[in-house]
Amino acid sequence: MTIRVSEADVSDVPEVAEFFWSAWRAAGPGAPGWAGADETAIAELTAPGVLAERIGGPGRWMFLGWDDERVVGFSALRSLDEDSVELAGIVVMGDRLGRGVGSLLLDAAVEAAAASGFRRVLVRTEVTNERALAFYRRHGFGDDRPVVEDVDGARVELIELVRGL
Repeated sequence: MTIRVSEADVSDVPEVAEFFWSAWRAAGPGAPGWAGADETAIAELTAPGVLAERIGGPGRWMFLGWDDERVVGFSALRSLDEDSVELAGIVVMGDRLGRGVGSLLLDAAVEAAAASGFRRVLVRTEVTNERALAFYRRHGFGDDRPVVEDVDGARVELIELVRGL
């Protein structure tokens, strides 16, 4: 399996939308990393205009992992301030987990952040998402800080991790 990682552009919107729908359906309701996601939320997230804005908006970067012509993974960054970016997420298709796709996507995001002059990357994940927490810690994230967010009226307990660049 050879995965190619590229920065997304607006021409990738249909593939990104299909990826999110497929990944969400495969993960199942309530799966780690999909807190608060239901069909309505996924429909809103994958609306062409919303995706185009997230791909091409100022202070935003999106990276795609491709297996031939199919998107099998995604990572995204958004600028928080002049020193920090948030890793808004890494999602990998379930059948590709544990094969290095997430590491390639994280590397692309970290390289872009460093090249843009940022000094740290923050990421948040559910306190119960042990796989993601272990992944981020293996890749140099630490300084765990508990955070609570409201996701569509539901209280979600998160851990915020930080990695210096």
